[in-house]
Amino acid sequence: MKSVFNNSAELEAKVKTEFNVPQFVMMENAAIGMKNLIVENFSNTDKASSLPVIIVCGKGNNGADGYALARHLQPFFQVSLVAFEEPKSQEAKIWHSTCQKLAIPFLAVSDFYNLSSSKKNKAIIVDCIYGTGFHGELSSDADSLIAAMNDFNGPKIACDIPSAFEFCADYTITMGTLKLQLFSDKAKQACGNIIVADLGFTPEVFESQGQATAYYIEQDDLKLPFRKKINAHKGTYGHAVIFAGDKAGAGILAASATMNFGAGLTSILKTHQSNLEQFKIDPQLMIADSIPKKATAILIGPGVTQHLQTDNQMIMDWFQSTKNPALVLDAGMFDFEQIASFLKELNNVENSRIILTPHLLELSRLLKKVASQFPETGITQEDCDVKNLADNPETKIKVGKILNQLYPNTAVIMKSANTFIAYGKECYIVTQGCQNLAKGGSGDVLAGLCVSLLAQGYKAKDAAISASLAHALASQKLGAESFNVTSEVLINTIWNLIKTK
Repeated sequence: MKSVFNNSAELEAKVKTEFNVPQFVMMENAAIGMKNLIVENFSNTDKASSLPVIIVCGKGNNGADGYALARHLQPFFQVSLVAFEEPKSQEAKIWHSTCQKLAIPFLAVSDFYNLSSSKKNKAIIVDCIYGTGFHGELSSDADSLIAAMNDFNGPKIACDIPSAFEFCADYTITMGTLKLQLFSDKAKQACGNIIVADLGFTPEVFESQGQATAYYIEQDDLKLPFRKKINAHKGTYGHAVIFAGDKAGAGILAASATMNFGAGLTSILKTHQSNLEQFKIDPQLMIADSIPKKATAILIGPGVTQHLQTDNQMIMDWFQSTKNPALVLDAGMFDFEQIASFLKELNNVENSRIILTPHLLELSRLLKKVASQFPETGITQEDCDVKNLADNPETKIKVGKILNQLYPNTAVIMKSANTFIAYGKECYIVTQGCQNLAKGGSGDVLAGLCVSLLAQGYKAKDAAISASLAHALASQKLGAESFNVTSEVLINTIWNLIKTK
């Protein structure tokens, strides 16, 4: 996993102070880092060797990076510059003047519009307009220019961060370290592949100057449930129980995922309100009328729209009578009015392991209930706003820490375009999931993966991370733009992931 920082400017300032590095040296290193990555990916290939480079620069230090980059790229590409605004920062003025002295051509904005309007014109477009310091709304001129940049035929590269996340990059070359702003839902559409360029220091040196805000989960962080113990039986790998709600199909999907992700036994709990008899069920799945005595983890929520107090009591009784009890709450459970206090009771049970799997609307509902029942947590109305949760990773981290403080044994998987997992005082980000997961049943599969790992003895944090990552990697393997990804296909792909790991 890699460290992610919220305040990269503060981190850079500390590095400059600690190692006596002038601003222009950092900027020069940034330009060299971008140059190396662009040359490595786009020069001396049949596809891109003849493509010119057009660098669009703003008035601040992001623009200065662009001017410095132009100088470094000049020996490798036909380079042109677009000065969207007159340079205002000292560094931007210096490097702008240098580019003029080097006779690097400048295109008027109107000329750029003319070039972009024809699909015959191809170029590598580099966005150096706005960096992390941009806030507010784009001007109409900036909006029009970025739209033209997006329309241009050719690869698109963002310097440090895509401008206002309206520029849609194929590659984002970010400086020094991963930045939290790169992981909002809107950013996922804009960033493309994110590459970290160093500023003349190793990541270890750079990141030692601050405390990480979150951690980016990589493929190597996946801990699959391999069966290494030879002297084993089905009980060795746990017994997962899935409550069948009044829409039992969702529970059956979750149970299938549970079974296929390594749980030794998987039972579907038939409650009086479930419509289980309407479905054909895999004969490997068992049917139970109550929680089996040797159950090791339970899941409730998929397909549940009529949650009853008797279900709560059944869960609580089992929790209090079980060593290391484990539970996943999903979907319909976030509509349960008393879920905030119910979770508090469950967390009071010694050695409990709990995972919540809400999407952002369900998370909003949960937060509102927590704010109502536990006003001392300080959750605000703004914190509960779905758009705010989607647009601001800082809010996800804030509410994740609040929930973890209130529920210390609970991992919270905040499902979205980029999934955030909060546990303890830390937050983890899973970005590999694709838009093909935007289908009914995908969340049921994830909940099933979570309960399967809990049943096998995983800690809540490890189960949440590995289940989310396996779910995301399977979607990636199926192809981001696939529209026919069913829950069954997803489950089988996860199985293939296990076989090829």
